[in-house]
Amino acid sequence: MVQKSSAAPARGRPRSFDTDQVLARVRDTFWKYGYSGTSMDQLSAATGLHKPSLYGAFGDKKALYLAALDNYLAEVRAEFAEAFAVPNLFESLYQVSECSIDKFLRGTDAGTGCFMMSTAMPEAAKDPDISRVVRESMESLERAFLRRFERAIDEGEIPASVDPKVLTMILVANHYEMSGRARAGYPRPVLRDLADRAQDLVKALAGSPTNDR
Repeated sequence: MVQKSSAAPARGRPRSFDTDQVLARVRDTFWKYGYSGTSMDQLSAATGLHKPSLYGAFGDKKALYLAALDNYLAEVRAEFAEAFAVPNLFESLYQVSECSIDKFLRGTDAGTGCFMMSTAMPEAAKDPDISRVVRESMESLERAFLRRFERAIDEGEIPASVDPKVLTMILVANHYEMSGRARAGYPRPVLRDLADRAQDLVKALAGSPTNDR
């Protein structure tokens, strides 16, 4: 005769995985195949989790993608905030561009560009939730550059006659150009040169020397 256990049944096991690690693997899979080209089977294989576990923890494919995108953008914002906090304006801008290049190349010779631009932009026109995240992120980057230039004006690093919105437009456009070129396989020296030329233009408009890097 088999005795029944008197222990109460478990009411649900706690998650046995690291959420950030799982989302990093999810991100890398979407980064490689794109949103439309990625299946839940691929995400399951990449994370080592069964599909029911992924559904239970994150929801459907779109919710999983948005969680990975949010994780990526939070990481980028934290790195950029540190770079923007550098006291000298042009050292700060150099560090921002280095953060961008590192993210776009991911330590490889064949870069993948910005995760958001590579994966979310193709979906933004047809998905309002993804479009909202893209718009918010782009506007956040613009605000960060604008605040940095306004701070430089307030601290006397660049003249008040300079339009900070114009300087912002130059470096935001440069940021996205570097992302596209990294995605197309351009190496670090090309991206660094693109960033340097954009910053030289900013320096020229601000009346600063262009050879003080």
